[in-house]
Amino acid sequence: MSVGGNTKISHDAAHLHVAGASEFVDDRAAMAGEVFVTVIYSPIAKGRIGKLDASAIASDPNFVAFYTHRDLAHNVWGTIFRDQPLLAETEVAFAGEPVALLVTTDRRAGLRLRAGVVLQIAPLPALLSIAAARDAGSFIGSPREINRDFSEAALAACDHTLADTVVLEGADHFYLESQVSVAYPLEDGQLEIHTSSQHPSEVQHVV
Repeated sequence: MSVGGNTKISHDAAHLHVAGASEFVDDRAAMAGEVFVTVIYSPIAKGRIGKLDASAIASDPNFVAFYTHRDLAHNVWGTIFRDQPLLAETEVAFAGEPVALLVTTDRRAGLRLRAGVVLQIAPLPALLSIAAARDAGSFIGSPREINRDFSEAALAACDHTLADTVVLEGADHFYLESQVSVAYPLEDGQLEIHTSSQHPSEVQHVV
């Protein structure tokens, strides 16, 4: 990266990344008794959760636990607006929304047993565009305006004005990394968390 024309500043971990020497969460050696969490996701964009049952796999020797929102002491988070459930409660709001957590003795068992979890979601009309969300009054956060008192008067005094709609076909950038964390229980009720997040302080707040 070039700053000020000539000064070059390297990414802090660039020399480790290019040499293949960076340690990622999945590079850490598994510890005795370590268990793995597989997330059960919503397959549809909008719907009401009906049956959610893992009893068919509970007797499997690799099964450890199954958690829904009812098992969490705190089920809401958000980087700015704290309005997003960690696990969906009665409805799902987007495809891929976490609904439950399956805990198993190893990763392969989690992928295998995930197929035995019964998840029934009754589809509801989905909002698939900004225009549809606006018409339905479905907004993220409360409305905010940047306003100057003279704007209406200034427009009224113009000889010519234009009115139209502009649609920006932009997209949020695609994160390259897989999101993963490992938690180590320590003495005195402490937890040591290693995470791939780009926002470690957010992870700390959620924990």
